[in-house]
Amino acid sequence: MDKKISEILKELKSALEHMGIKVNRMILFGSYSQGTYKEGSDIDVAVISDDFKGMNLLERLEALGLALAKAKITEPIEALGYTEEEFVAQGEGTFVGDEIKAKGIEVR
Repeated sequence: MDKKISEILKELKSALEHMGIKVNRMILFGSYSQGTYKEGSDIDVAVISDDFKGMNLLERLEALGLALAKAKITEPIEALGYTEEEFVAQGEGTFVGDEIKAKGIEVR
């Protein structure tokens, strides 16, 4: 994984944790995980946290957007939030199973 992308995702994780959202794991997917990105490609990342439990989709997107703003990340990022239970339950034939689990790279 590109060092710049790794640093951006670490900043996102830190911002989320400062907001009280403990990140279980993050998975880079899409063009950056497959090495097919081009100038202007967004960074696709799944954020798995049990702190998303009880939040609806809009609340999760707001929290992720706020974390991106707090971290002053200006690169285009598409972040999706899941609880561990939701993520594990998704299997083959789903977007999570076919794209994120099968082709994604866990961020360390």
